[in-house]
Amino acid sequence: MALALDQLSKGLVQVAPRHVSEVSPPAFRIVLNRRFLNAGPGLRAVLVGLWLVAVVAAIQFSALPGWGRPLVQLGLGLAIGGAAGNLVDTMRRRPIVDFIDLGWWPVFNLADCAIVVGLLLALVSLITHA
Repeated sequence: MALALDQLSKGLVQVAPRHVSEVSPPAFRIVLNRRFLNAGPGLRAVLVGLWLVAVVAAIQFSALPGWGRPLVQLGLGLAIGGAAGNLVDTMRRRPIVDFIDLGWWPVFNLADCAIVVGLLLALVSLITHA
């Protein structure tokens, strides 16, 4: 779900009229920021490999006590889906589209949100036994 929402949001932002950013409240703007990860074939292979390692590790960890909790699983799923969103852009040799601008933080996208929120959710659940 994180992967699908990320790709959908990036697609919508790229075709949205430019005046959309002017409608947003001052504390939150929609801007179009493309960041290229100059990933040649070797680096793309490494990125895919790291993503696969994360997926396999999440599956393996889910067998450990506490790691099977729904919030941990949800958090890991969000993080892996978010990472997949940015990985898909890189694999297609497209720029990673960032569009959420808070003004006081670097511009980011839904994939970045899913990664951070997912890992925090998993960590808090593991620590608090929720």
